[in-house]
Amino acid sequence: MPSPANPLATAEPWNLVANDYTMEVVPQFELFAADALRLAELPPSPRIVDVATGPGTLALLAAREGATVAALDFSPVMIANLERRAAEAGITTIEAIQGDGQALPFDSGSYDAAFSMFGLIFFPDRAAGFRELHRVLRPGCRAVVSSWAPFRMPFSLVMDAIREALPGLPFGQGKAPLGEPDEFAQEMADAGFRDVQIHQITHVQMAPSLGAFWNSAQRSTAPLVLLQNKLGEQGWRDVEQGVYHRLRDALGEGELQIQFAAYMGVGVK
Repeated sequence: MPSPANPLATAEPWNLVANDYTMEVVPQFELFAADALRLAELPPSPRIVDVATGPGTLALLAAREGATVAALDFSPVMIANLERRAAEAGITTIEAIQGDGQALPFDSGSYDAAFSMFGLIFFPDRAAGFRELHRVLRPGCRAVVSSWAPFRMPFSLVMDAIREALPGLPFGQGKAPLGEPDEFAQEMADAGFRDVQIHQITHVQMAPSLGAFWNSAQRSTAPLVLLQNKLGEQGWRDVEQGVYHRLRDALGEGELQIQFAAYMGVGVK
C-alpha cells in the first residue's frame, strides 16, 4: 500500500476529532447519507457495506431502515463511537470492523450496495478503494461514493486565512480529491463500474452566530484539529484569532448560512 502523503489518510486526525465529530457533524452528514441510500436503489432487507464509516452515520440510518450492515473504518475511536451509538439505539444488525478500505475483509459478490461517504477521497490508493467496492458487490448492484465540491465560504475563507498565517503549510492547496466530476466518473469507470453518474447535492446549515460556527469547526473539522495538535495551544491561538478576524470582516458576527456541496458518484457493477 502506498505511504500516505496526505495526513488525513492516517487514523490520527480522525481519532483526535472523533468524539466532537460525532456530536456536531453527524446531523448534517445524515442528510447526505439519506441521499446516498436513495441513490443506491436498495432492495428490501439489503446487505450493504459502508467503508470509512466514521461514527456510522450512513450505517445507522440504513440499519434503521432494515439493512444488515458491515461497517469498516481504520480509526478505532470512530469504531468505538459507532458501537456505542448502535448499542444505545438497540441496533444489532451492524458489524463494526476496524480495517483498511483498500483491502476489504469481505467475500466477493456478497453485498447489495457499497458506500463510502467522504472517506475514500482520502485513501492513499483510491483506485484500490474503488476496485474493492466493485469486488464486493453483487452483479447489477450499485456503489455510491461521495466527495466534496470545491469549498465555498466560509470554509474557503478559513483556508485562505490559515495559508496567509502559515505560508509554508500545504493547507488546502491543489485540487480537491474527486473534486472534478469528469475525473470522478473516470476513476469509477476504471474500477469496472458502468452507467456511472455524478450527482451534485447541496445542503444548508444555519449557525446562530459566526462564533458558534468557528468554535464548532475548531472542534470537529479534522484538518483544523490536526493543525492545533501540531502547533500547540499558543501557536494555534495566534492563528485562530487571525482566522476569526478575517471571517468577521467578511461575514459579520451574526447568523451564518453555510452551504455544503457534495458530489455523489453512482456506478453499477
